[in-house]
Amino acid sequence: MENSINAIQQKYSNCNLLMPMSTETQLNPFYKLTVSSVTADVSESSGDIFKVGTSKVTGPNGKDIWVDVFSPAKPLLMKLAAAAGIQFDPSNTYGEYISRNCYKAKAYGALKMPDGTGKTHCDEKVINLDDEEDRFRMEFMDKSIQGIVDDKAAKEAEKMFPGGEWKDTVNKFGKPCKAYIIPEKDRQTYIDRSVMVNMMLLRKTFAEKAMTGAILRVVRALIGLKGTYTLEELKKPFAVSRVTFSPDYSDPEVRAAMLSQGMNSMGNMFGTSAVPALTADVPHRDRLEFNPEEYADNAAFVSDVEENPADDFANVGFDASQAHAFPEEEAPQNVPAEKAGNICADCGREVSAAVAQYSNDNFGKVLCMSCQKKGV
Repeated sequence: MENSINAIQQKYSNCNLLMPMSTETQLNPFYKLTVSSVTADVSESSGDIFKVGTSKVTGPNGKDIWVDVFSPAKPLLMKLAAAAGIQFDPSNTYGEYISRNCYKAKAYGALKMPDGTGKTHCDEKVINLDDEEDRFRMEFMDKSIQGIVDDKAAKEAEKMFPGGEWKDTVNKFGKPCKAYIIPEKDRQTYIDRSVMVNMMLLRKTFAEKAMTGAILRVVRALIGLKGTYTLEELKKPFAVSRVTFSPDYSDPEVRAAMLSQGMNSMGNMFGTSAVPALTADVPHRDRLEFNPEEYADNAAFVSDVEENPADDFANVGFDASQAHAFPEEEAPQNVPAEKAGNICADCGREVSAAVAQYSNDNFGKVLCMSCQKKGV
């Protein structure tokens, strides 16, 4: 196994090779549990995670410390959904405009649990541009008065609106920093411009953001993801289990059940003809009887003819080299008198006494098995 993996990695060294690792366990004769491992890319530019803030945790020395916390982004969540086997119902996963500035998206997903039962979840996401504009306006109003903490944004604001002041403060991580306060005469301009820029970007994609938000909410709920993780937690692979239909064909009961299901499926596709029940008052000639001895005699005769035609013609007194001169329908003429009653009336082949008796009873004349089949 190790050598095979190495060979694959060497062959596709110039590719982005995706090799999800999985472990399988047979739960019962019909279902198996597959556990897949999904690893998140925790680099800053990967797109698998995004930073949402800080959280207070207990450090190694027992003291509380602040650490950055992250949340899984869409690429990672969709990989987890694929590993878990989550499926979305197209008829119930859709979006619609409530108004020109309001869009509602709804998603409906299903997941098969390890015990074989199904689990479903429905969620929705609504984005209202009017509410978003009010939120942006309040946010930038606070920044203009209290100061812009982000270093890059503060320096850009100073270039566009000079004359403000810098003050000492702390950022959201509790660390000392400098904040730039917009001059009072330019604050309304700063607020209007910042709101316009953010709304222009949001208006282009707010419908897609709503649909993505609804789908990701369903994924989080079905597989039980936390809202935030520390970087150390995200470095560990996610183990995702799923149940698949995988019959154990070594089990005789499973083989019997699958054979029965297959025959039923063929019957549903092509139909089945009803077989009339045989009762005592049905005439003997209408019954389909099977005599193993008769069939064996005739089968042996036909087999001999097919395997060695020359021997067959020799038995009835003909030269095998002249066999092509006689049509199939014509019966040989030099047949012993004691066997004349056991000659097929159609093709002239010799049949056993049992076959002749059966043919006379059911067809009124002597016929070989092949000609009996033609007449049925």
